[in-house]
This record gives sequence, structure tokens and C-alpha cells, in this order.
Amino acid sequence: MIFRLGLRRISFLAFLFACTSYSNSQDTKSIEADLRQNYEQKILSLRKPYFGKALRFDSTGNLTNQAMPGPWSTCGLLQVEKIKVNREGVEVDGKRVILALRSNETEHAAATKKVQVVPALTNDDIRIHMQVSPSDTKQVNKALAQIFQSGELLDRVSAYWKPMTNDVKAFRASTPDGVFGELDGNRPVYLVNPGVTAPPKALYTPEPEYTDAARRSRTEGTAQLSVIINEAGFPEVLEIVEGLGEGLDINALSTVAKWRFHPALRAGKPVAAMIYVEVTFHLR
Repeated sequence: MIFRLGLRRISFLAFLFACTSYSNSQDTKSIEADLRQNYEQKILSLRKPYFGKALRFDSTGNLTNQAMPGPWSTCGLLQVEKIKVNREGVEVDGKRVILALRSNETEHAAATKKVQVVPALTNDDIRIHMQVSPSDTKQVNKALAQIFQSGELLDRVSAYWKPMTNDVKAFRASTPDGVFGELDGNRPVYLVNPGVTAPPKALYTPEPEYTDAARRSRTEGTAQLSVIINEAGFPEVLEIVEGLGEGLDINALSTVAKWRFHPALRAGKPVAAMIYVEVTFHLR
């Protein structure tokens, strides 16, 4: 299976920032040890999601370098790998986590098919630096709370994508002009329907990278994904429909999440729509 994060790992940090209070100041090594114990290998959610491999924030939680805002589902989550503390601030290194659809279907019956939105761990690095003068763990946690949002991740994940049906083919035949589902914030999603809902048009489609495992096994082929392109032309929710294994499915997801589109149009206005895309892997 392409997903490397089990449901036990995604309950998020309900205890986030609720750490022990210290009456005396600590040295940076002690603060760093506390932060590592509390955060490493946990998933954090940015209050304001941005694209980019490096994000810098001031002591009040405001972004100080240039970065483009993006969907929470593709650039608002990270799994912490390492935390460093020094006199200049706190540095968080991690891997991007994107939301992806996963379908469970029994005996080929579309009516029994259930779709979940689950976090998928990618290989994309992200570094977050916050300018803060650390005095103790409580003070640093309070500062980080201006960047990261606490709460139950599962609640938001489960509400992020609400399909009206699990049978796309039947829905297209019976309700070709209807709302296929809703994204977070009650945003309608349509199926492409020529003459009614014009399809998104690709503007930027970088190619994916091979994994070492796929090179060793000489794996080639095409992964097919279903993708919801939002009103701004950003891929927002993705699913592997046909995968290849050997880590290529994760690379396909993380690559397509970076693609850019002119959004679908309905009555001349941009709307979110679901499309299918193919990602081809060829050894050179």
C-alpha cells in the first residue's frame, strides 16, 4: 500500500503545546531535549500553509521570507524529523505530508466502496525556522503555537472531502451537471462535462523522480491518479487509481501536488473539478 502513515499515527498532537511549565530558565540543550521528546515523529499542522522548502517566521508567527500560500491538504502538514534550538531560534526539519484518498471496496461492488482521506508521507523536505530567544520549554511552545495549530487532526481530515457518491460512473450518467462532492469549507466539486464544466488546463507539470528501489527492480510504467483541482488551479486531494509500487506511487502523488492548472470553468467562473491524470516512469 502506498500510505506509510497508519491511523494510529495521525491522531495529531491533542497535547500540543500543553507541556510542563518551568519556573526557572533552561539551557538550550535542555529545551531541545524536551522539544524532541514532544514533537519528533509527530505530524504538525501549519496555521497558514505555504509552498516552499524553507519557511522563516518572526517571534510573532509572521512569515518573513517569500512563499506562496497553498492548500492545507498538500502543503499544510509535516512530520517532524529533527528539532534544533540555539540562541537565534528554533529550527524544525521534517517531511511534507499530503492528504490522499484511499478506497476500500468489497467484492468489486461500487455501492460498498468507502473513501477515506488519509495523510501520506512524502520524501519532500521542509525546514521551518522561528526567530525566538528560548528561555524555557513553555515559552518556546507558546511561540510555536503561533505557527502550528493544535487539535484533532482526524476530525479535520475526515471532513476535508465529502463525496456525494462513491460511484463516479453512475453519477456521471444520472447527474452529469450536479455537485459531485464538497471540499473543506463547503466548496462544491464538479465532474468535467463538456459544454457545462470545462476541464482544467495544465500549465506546469514537472516530471517525477525515480526511487532507488524502482531503479534496482527496473520498474517502469504509468501511475493513474484522480485529482481534485481547486478553484485556484492547485491540486487539493489526490488518489492513486492504478499504482506501480517501489515508492513510485508516493513520488507520483508528491509530484502531481506541485502541478499547476488553469482551473475548470463553469458559466465562465472557476470551480473545483475532479480529473484523471497519468504519471509515466521510464528508465533512461
